[in-house]
Amino acid sequence: MISVEKYLLTVDKPAQYLGNEFNSVHKDDYKIDMCLIFPDVYEIGMSAVGLRILYFLLNKVEGFSLERCFSPMEDMETILRENNLSLFSLESKKPLKNFKVLGFSLSYELSFTNILNILELGQIPLRAKERGEEYPLVMAGGTCVFNPKPLEAFFDYFVIGDGEGVMEEIAKIFVANSEKSKREKLELIKDLDGVYIPVLHKDKTIRRSIITDLNAYDYAGEQIVPYTDIVHDRAVVEIQRGCTRGCRFCQAGMIYRPVRERSLEENLEIIGKALEGTGYNEVSLSSLSSSDYSQIGPLLERLQEKYGKDKLSIQLPSLRMNSHSVNIARSIEGGRKTSFTFAPEAGSQRMRDIINKGVTEKEIINTAISAVEAGWHSLKFYFMIGLPFETMEDVKGIHELVSKVLEETKKISGRVMIRVSISNFIPKAHTPFQWAKQMSKEEMEEKHKFLKDLFYNKKGTSAKIHHMETSYLEGILARGDEKISDLIELAFRKGAKMDSWTEYFKPQAWAEAIEELGIDTEKYLGARSLEEKLPWDFIDSGVSKDFYLSEYKKAEEQSLTENCMDSCANCGINTRLQANCKDFIKKNS
Repeated sequence: MISVEKYLLTVDKPAQYLGNEFNSVHKDDYKIDMCLIFPDVYEIGMSAVGLRILYFLLNKVEGFSLERCFSPMEDMETILRENNLSLFSLESKKPLKNFKVLGFSLSYELSFTNILNILELGQIPLRAKERGEEYPLVMAGGTCVFNPKPLEAFFDYFVIGDGEGVMEEIAKIFVANSEKSKREKLELIKDLDGVYIPVLHKDKTIRRSIITDLNAYDYAGEQIVPYTDIVHDRAVVEIQRGCTRGCRFCQAGMIYRPVRERSLEENLEIIGKALEGTGYNEVSLSSLSSSDYSQIGPLLERLQEKYGKDKLSIQLPSLRMNSHSVNIARSIEGGRKTSFTFAPEAGSQRMRDIINKGVTEKEIINTAISAVEAGWHSLKFYFMIGLPFETMEDVKGIHELVSKVLEETKKISGRVMIRVSISNFIPKAHTPFQWAKQMSKEEMEEKHKFLKDLFYNKKGTSAKIHHMETSYLEGILARGDEKISDLIELAFRKGAKMDSWTEYFKPQAWAEAIEELGIDTEKYLGARSLEEKLPWDFIDSGVSKDFYLSEYKKAEEQSLTENCMDSCANCGINTRLQANCKDFIKKNS
């Protein structure tokens, strides 16, 4: 075990390294141990829903122990390196190299260099082929592994899709075969849905793991309560998984199909357990679209009946742009008006139809009016630029839409303030826009300047535009192939890490690595032929490539696709389920 106590008073936020938080799990009797790693700092990683779910589900497996690790902050990393100490797990302070399995949860590409930094700090060779029996098996899951090619060199296996069922099955197999070699263990799990093993699965299609019944997985009552502040410091309950809307840019909306609802009674039960088991008086009802949950009204009513006297705070992280969402928000705000968030994504109706957003300008303005009438004076709008088939008129539409909303809402209250957040579109694997080009740096610069000039000194608004260099890098990593692993490693050797943090991001390290390796960035950022084989095509997400092609062509025609609950679009998931989404939800909720 690593003795770190003598260093804790010398580092910032020492509580993040203690590992003995309320509800944390500490096991002495087990055959297989695994360290679950979120490759970012504690305050971000501890807010991740997936980590919360897996931590308690896997610790219920007999003979299996799961601990946690996060990226150390710079001061702790310096201590580890200067004293030749290994990075350690939180619960037992065991060096990472002494675990049987390390599992990385990957939800954004800009964490890729952190993976290598954690392995190096754990005194573990970076590449899978360099790790013998004395080192752990290293695996990864999360949204990023739907294109595992850029990371293949560093991992022994991947779990693609829903982790609950397959991760539990793997844990049981490893416990029952704890004395077998790493290769023998991999052979035993190679036929499970969602498992991709690069050395065993050459030219094999890998089916994504899908759980059909969320009610079968009860985890929320045992959430860890941190000693220090985290980004989302509250109980979190996933009330449903997936989305029926079909936005063409949205990877999560595609790869989490079909929608699976937790039943009303099950949600009420686990919310109660979460509040009782943590002491929180705030709960987040997590979903890609919380207001689309079919029982959202009864759920909120029942929660208010039971916890209203305790002034329970309820957070809904994703609401649609309609009066229904305003009414929902008003019913839970408890007298506290912070900001009301909208995500029209595009300024012009033409672009909203291209991306299949399914919302009109009138609906956006009316929702904003309803919000201000209900007492909200701070509005936040999310937009993207660089979407397929976009023109400068569409970009200008962002300013025009915000101006119209401001004009109408100012008639109700002179205190209205609209904060505009603008991100750069990045094409992602397993979406209808996976073939689209990404904006060049020159195009980004032009559109950024154009928008900054439009919003300059515009009273009642403020505009923030996402960092250009990180978007450029994310595009390369998101649609990369196996050659990108060399780029990731070389950039890391040149000092790249914590790339999602502006203060740590080193674009020069990436630029030098790209030049030294002769990487043709246009290959990854440019438009792809609709006929070419894509690096991630061997991953069967459940949604067919034909559907993605059809949606791409419909985008070009500015044609909408209906909500899955209104009409089945035959995306392919219905074939996997042997039912359309509407019937499936009725049967399983």
